[in-house]
Amino acid sequence: MGQPAPYMTKTRRIFLALCGCLLLALFASSLTACDSGTPNQKSVKTINTKNDKPPVTYSGDGKDVVIRTLYGGGLKGSLSFAPEVSIYGDGTYILGSERKGKLSSDALEKLLDSLVNTYDLPDFGERQFVDIQDMNATYLQLALNNKSMEYAYGSYGHYQPKSSSLDEYGRLGKALTAINDAVNATSNNPYGASAYALLARRTFSANANDTYPLWPLSDFTLEQAATYECGKIPENENTPNLETPCLKFTIPEHAIRLKDEQYQSIKAILSSGQGIMGEGGLYYNVTLRPLLPDEISSGKLSMLGSQQSSYMAIPLREGGPE
Repeated sequence: MGQPAPYMTKTRRIFLALCGCLLLALFASSLTACDSGTPNQKSVKTINTKNDKPPVTYSGDGKDVVIRTLYGGGLKGSLSFAPEVSIYGDGTYILGSERKGKLSSDALEKLLDSLVNTYDLPDFGERQFVDIQDMNATYLQLALNNKSMEYAYGSYGHYQPKSSSLDEYGRLGKALTAINDAVNATSNNPYGASAYALLARRTFSANANDTYPLWPLSDFTLEQAATYECGKIPENENTPNLETPCLKFTIPEHAIRLKDEQYQSIKAILSSGQGIMGEGGLYYNVTLRPLLPDEISSGKLSMLGSQQSSYMAIPLREGGPE
């Protein structure tokens, strides 16, 4: 009766060993699954700086803006529907929202090196160079060291600024010239957007004798879109012209990102992508604005209008107003 014990012990050992191997295999597979679910880190590139200062980093991702310029902000009634220049971390650049080109890695690195080391933009003591508020200015945005820096270059020097400020003002002007020269030195092609924003405002200047295309969507009305983006038009008994400055001189509060089928329906009857459309006896200015890569990923629209002293992103809502 006592002899079978060694046989049972050996069998138990084999069984336990097999169970251990199985558990190790399951544990290893679970680790592999966790690793595969981890998103790839974005490429980060480095610019060496002079005078033993810490290096400057920037994203090498094609959806991250590294350099952007916009124009406007004054009180003279101008509205820019898109940035002037947008340069991304992989060297891709977009002019407005219509043309696209690409800088080589060396060209982008050389440009950023000049902004950092030749013109010393990150070390500026002042960044707003505008002393006549009713005039437009060029706004420069830099994304370095995981931070956003904004500079304004306008009419400046009328009120006896410090010599150091005048020096920085001159260097900022040269930096903007370097940016424009860099993109102008390469060829560009039409930018093919993969998504569009709808910008709509009520207009009172349509010619009643003309025929305008009618709003084709049933998802929401043009009145709802215009109210969502620009707010409700206030009543005024003293004038029949109730136009507001929104989307004529100033940026909207919100914008709508169209679904592809919505865009196709509107584009089919508004081939130019911009014009007057009618709905219920009322008329609206409609613009189909191509979205830039960073706008698609961030859900925010980049525009600059009148009466702005700094840049403000416009939130996008997909599919229609709230």
